[in-house]
Order: sequence, then structure tokens, then C-alpha cells
Amino acid sequence: MRVFVGCYTKKITEELVGKGKGIYCFDFDPSDGKLNLLNVTTSLNPSYITISNDKKYLYAVEELPIEESPKIKAFKINPKGSAQALSFINEQELPGSYSCHLALSNSQSQLIVAAYMSGNILVFPIDENGALLPLSQNIVHDGHGPNLIRQEAPHVHMIQHVGVNGMFAVDLGLDAAKYYEFYQSSNKFTSVTDFDILIRKGAGARHMVIHPNGGFAFIFSELTAEVFSYKLSGGKFEFLESIVSLPENSETTPAGAAIRIHPNGEFLYVSNRGHDTIAIFNFDIHSEKLKLVSSINSGGKTPRDFNIDPTGQWLLCANQDSDNIVVFSIDRSNGSLNQINGYNDVKTGCCVQFM
Repeated sequence: MRVFVGCYTKKITEELVGKGKGIYCFDFDPSDGKLNLLNVTTSLNPSYITISNDKKYLYAVEELPIEESPKIKAFKINPKGSAQALSFINEQELPGSYSCHLALSNSQSQLIVAAYMSGNILVFPIDENGALLPLSQNIVHDGHGPNLIRQEAPHVHMIQHVGVNGMFAVDLGLDAAKYYEFYQSSNKFTSVTDFDILIRKGAGARHMVIHPNGGFAFIFSELTAEVFSYKLSGGKFEFLESIVSLPENSETTPAGAAIRIHPNGEFLYVSNRGHDTIAIFNFDIHSEKLKLVSSINSGGKTPRDFNIDPTGQWLLCANQDSDNIVVFSIDRSNGSLNQINGYNDVKTGCCVQFM
């Protein structure tokens, strides 16, 4: 199977200096976990990428300040064996600053972008050939959190589609996953605040996942590295509990990054930058309890993103500041990870997507 990795290619901050070339395409052998680089598609700061359900198209953000006129790009995924993995289709202007995440709607007819620094959500319709149409909606969040440095304003960090026409916009500045419903009558996403999910003030909501059965949601906080769990009840996600993913004796400043759930719904994984670990949780659907099982080294520095293959056999982790992708096998009986191998020349990798 093929794996695509997005990378930073230019400087974002003093601490984050991109050295990558664009979107890397690997051949991944699920029999032994080996990665073989096929080619690289040049792109500017494609910090997050997503792939359509039919595996025909790939979309990438340019994570840049609005002053540098960032774009959202659409690519056609070429057949395996082609000289290039991706062919450029088109692009649209991104009226947001430092866009850091994007997701397709459940209908696959819209691409929704989270613009972190400007705190807004950008919606782009998609035509039947995978091309991006001009911006149809710009939703701007308002408010702030108690952390005056990190939560001085809204900071939309992730888009998570849910149900047939719904989406959550996870906002670090507001400590919330704001819910929106798409209505055909208006052709717009509309806020439904009754369905918003809130986390503890100051925790800094970053990313979320929905359980495979749709009945539970989990939000990972960046500023406290906690997993917050929720149960769907009466159409709303109600809070269950929160568990810190760092060891009690950790002196590392929390910097939670990615969260993923295993296809079987029994295991939850989160990555912690700074601590450079992946924490493994067991989720008991009967007791509705999370249990922190273990925490292992990510095999590099700053595990910004990781992903699980569709079979649930492999986990690939992008360590941004050590320029490597590490391959772990997953024990599907208990969720434990075993480092197998990796690829040591992916500069400032920050997003992993399986074909």
C-alpha cells in the first residue's frame, strides 16, 4: 500500500524550521513493515494532507501566514507505478492564517480547513473531478481562554466530521469542539451550540477522534496532555472522564499532539512532543473507562503525527525534529507497540496518511 507524508518546507517559528521538500510518497509493505520512498511532490509547507474515500484525490494545505497568500491544493493520485504519485489539479486562496488541518465532509463534496492563527473555518466545495471550487463559507470563531499566551484568541486546530452532515471544529483557544450541521436548504454549515463539546478551561483542545461505533468521542488537549472521553446520549456527547497521558513524575512541559483510535475501538493512542512518547490506552466499551496502559519512546524527536493502517496491524509515527518515520507493529490483542524499522530521511515530517 502507499503512504503519503506531509512535511514542513520553510521556517514557521524559531523552533520550527522546515527542511522537507513537500509531499513524500512511500510504498509500504504490510508483510514486514518496510518503507520504500517512491517520489516527492514539491509543495510549500503541506503540513496536513487528506485523501478522498475513493482514493482518487489528495488535498494539502499550505501552512503560512495570511500575508504570504497561502493556498489549498488538489491533486489527482496516479496509479501505482506512475513516474509521479500526484498530479496537480488546481488550487484556491486560503483566507486564513497558518491553516493546520483539513478534512473532507462525509459526503466528500466539501473540503473543510482549520485556520489556526486566524481562528476560522474555511469551506470549499469540490466538483465531480476532484477540483476545488471557490470558497463558499468562512466561519470565524470568537472568544478566548484563560491561558493568556496560548489562548488569547480562537485557534481552530482540527476538523472532525461526524454523522451524515455534521462536523466538529476543535478550538484550542476556546477549549471546545464546536459543532456545525450542514443544511441543504441554505447550502451552509450552521452552528448548533447545544451539541458543542467542552473540555476543562486552560487544557487547550487540539485533536479528537470518534469511536468506530459512533457512540464515544475523545479529545486530546495540547496544554495539559489529557484525554477527555465522552458518550453520545440523547444526540449529545456527555463528559465521562479525563486522564493525563504523561507519567506522574514527568517534568516535561505538556505538548500533546496527535490522537488516533484503533479500528477495533479497544485501543487509543496519543503522542507527546517534548516527552517524545506515544501513550497507549485501553478503552473498555462496557465500563466506558479509559486506562493508561503504557508509554513508549516514539523513536525520534517531536512526534507531531502518527497514523494506524486500515488493518490495525501497523502504526507509523512522523518525528518532526529528528527527520524520521518510525514503523511500529501493533499487537492486536493488547494494543502494545513494537518498533520494527523506519525511514531516516523525511525532513520535518508532520502528517501521515495511508492510501
